[in-house]
Parts: sequence; structure tokens; C-alpha cells
Amino acid sequence: MTWVALALAVVAAGLGAALIWVTVALAGTIRSLRSVIDDLQREAMPLVANLEGDVRRASAGLDRVGDLVGAAESVTRRVDGASRLAYATFSNPVVKVLAVGHGVSRVSRRLRGKQEPNGRSNGASASGRKV
Repeated sequence: MTWVALALAVVAAGLGAALIWVTVALAGTIRSLRSVIDDLQREAMPLVANLEGDVRRASAGLDRVGDLVGAAESVTRRVDGASRLAYATFSNPVVKVLAVGHGVSRVSRRLRGKQEPNGRSNGASASGRKV
């Protein structure tokens, strides 16, 4: 055997020993990883079950909120329709009554000879001419 063959045998033995050491270390790491995964499953399963219950309750709550929003929209539509109807019903007569009332008050002031609320004396227009 030559010294080259002996050197190759020593290198091969060293690589074999390194491979065995890496394999043992990897096996230990895999065992540790399995232990961590088992602990995680043991702790996570109850949390997932609680989360599932919370999601169900939140979904039920959202359904109720959706119903409330629908009811509020219905009430809003009804109130809007009622206010439009009230406006259409009362606006024209109320404006006419107010106009007649204002006209009557101006005529009564003029007949009594009192000054207008805007500061002008009776019988004078904004331009200062007699009406």
C-alpha cells in the first residue's frame, strides 16, 4: 500500500465518521422537532376549538346586526316617505297662510299709521317714494 492509498483511507474514514456524527445530530434534531410539534398540537387544539366557537358567535352577532341595519333602513325609508308626504301636504297651504297673515299685518299697520318693522314709515317704499 502506498502512502496515497493510506491517505485516501484516512480521509474516507474521517468522512464516514463525520457522516455518522451528522446523522446522529440530525436524528436528535428530528426527535426534538417531533416533541415541539406534539406540544404545539396539544396546546393549539383547544385554542382552535375556542376560536371556532368565537367565530360562530361572531357570525350570529353579525346576522343580528344585519337584521338591525335592515330594520333601520326600512324605518328610514318610511320616515323619508312620510316627511315628503307631509311637506307636499302642508307646504303650499302653510305658505299661503303665512303670506295672508303677513299681508293682513301690513294692512293693519298701515291703517293704524304705525312704522313698518323694517324701519320705513308707512306709505314710503324702499326708494323713498310714496306708495
